[in-house]
Amino acid sequence: MIRPLRQRHYRAFIVLGIFLPAAFAIGIAARKPAPIIAEIPAALSREPQSFEFIEWQRAGLFARSPVQVRLLRDGKNSGRYGLKFSADKNFVKPDLIVYWSAGNPAMTSTVPENAILLGAFDAEALPLPVAAEKSGGSLLLFSLADGEIVDVSKPFSFQAPGTTAN
Repeated sequence: MIRPLRQRHYRAFIVLGIFLPAAFAIGIAARKPAPIIAEIPAALSREPQSFEFIEWQRAGLFARSPVQVRLLRDGKNSGRYGLKFSADKNFVKPDLIVYWSAGNPAMTSTVPENAILLGAFDAEALPLPVAAEKSGGSLLLFSLADGEIVDVSKPFSFQAPGTTAN
């Protein structure tokens, strides 16, 4: 009884040994080529913006994280705002991104619905949207890998840099 099963399995493995490599080679040959795009569409490309003037620099904006925040501007006393973040080497959080939330968001496990994504924490400078420049709010540090809010800044306003929002 065992011998006929062994012979059947032996034949099945011989057939599979021939069929599987052939099916793999045919599948690779029949595969469609990857699409190639010549250039990024204008809607997806963003011109790099340089911020040359430092409006203020604060280290105590976040209560639980040793993060230093610089508010930058592209003109001396006018122009768009941008933010630059830095932290010491001991502050290690995976895939940290920054959000702006108008008002004073409560510290929860999820990002508020009205939050605006600014970009990656380690980016050169994050330009602020016009809506954020005109209202007071807070910055949120969110770890994509952990799926949690790392810290929320004290509320502040860009209209009067360095002051807290009401």
